[in-house]
Amino acid sequence: MSDVTIKGARKSYASMEVLHGIDLHIKSGEFVVFVGPSGCGKSTLLRMIAGLEEISDGTIAIGDTVVNNVAPAKRGIAMVFQNYALYPHMTVSDNMGFGLKIAGLSKSERDIRVRKAAAMLQLTDYLERLPRQLSGGQRQRVAIGRAIVRDPKVFLFDEPLSNLDAALRVATRIEIARLKESLPGTTMVYVTHDQVEAMTLADRIVVLNGGRIEQVGSPLELYDRPANLFVARFIGSPAMNIVDAEILSQQPARLGVRGTTIDLPPDAEVRAQGTAVKLGVRPEDLRLAGSDVPLLSGTVSLVEHLGEVTIAYVDIGAGEPLVAKLDGASKIVRGETIHLTADRYKLHVFDAANGSACLTARLASAA
Repeated sequence: MSDVTIKGARKSYASMEVLHGIDLHIKSGEFVVFVGPSGCGKSTLLRMIAGLEEISDGTIAIGDTVVNNVAPAKRGIAMVFQNYALYPHMTVSDNMGFGLKIAGLSKSERDIRVRKAAAMLQLTDYLERLPRQLSGGQRQRVAIGRAIVRDPKVFLFDEPLSNLDAALRVATRIEIARLKESLPGTTMVYVTHDQVEAMTLADRIVVLNGGRIEQVGSPLELYDRPANLFVARFIGSPAMNIVDAEILSQQPARLGVRGTTIDLPPDAEVRAQGTAVKLGVRPEDLRLAGSDVPLLSGTVSLVEHLGEVTIAYVDIGAGEPLVAKLDGASKIVRGETIHLTADRYKLHVFDAANGSACLTARLASAA
């Protein structure tokens, strides 16, 4: 078994605590991605699993073995770092097989494993080259290959694509997705600040903030049903729009938003500590109202025509502009007053007092 179980894990540096009691179970064969803002503790948690950081309190187990006091080399893990960490004087083949050589495997066994990993990562034609003769994406694949040949129980990736340009990130992300499919029984834990990587690669995403877990779920769960304002704003790009609102009726759920009354789905109920709430709507869920009753209205302060989509920044008199992701053919211009609406099944409501989601029994669609 290669599941990872974290119970009450804490990490402190002198008097500063950076992880505040993490509880998480990663199932065998699962691809889990840690995301969160800089300094939230995601890399620290990964390094604690690897044994590169000592755990201050709690336990970390790989399979049935608590590994708090087990050396990194004996944990059955392989780590892929952000900066490749390749030996510049060694060929690709030697870089990939060096750890096996240190472990005492025969040359024939090393060659078999290296060639198998190279074929998986499309590196067969580069085995005799030196790192300086490779592109950044190829070097990162060599680093991944070096991990594969060890046949670990758990792969750990620490922002492996952050040093690559946009095109190489896409290509290498595809390689990691293929790797995931070719090694279905291997557990993978991945740290990134890139939402696209998280959404496209993860079976489950762990959202961290300030050393605590905000929410754990599949990419679509976090996108469709964020547990609180932090997750709602963090997942999705552009970020979810948040507007002040008030509860007019709990059930049927009815809100007042800037002079407009909004009827939420008939099965919904708003449960909040007071009448003040926050209404959330994603930019991609907004559309020009046309003949429909508008949800929000305002003056266009900036337009970005990107071909496929048009991004409109709309001043609704509430400080931060509303962002609408509209059809690329939209002809709106700066200074124009526009009226926007959205499917009421796509709206989110959060308690103004504590930020938690407070709209219950909301259906995923009108169907």
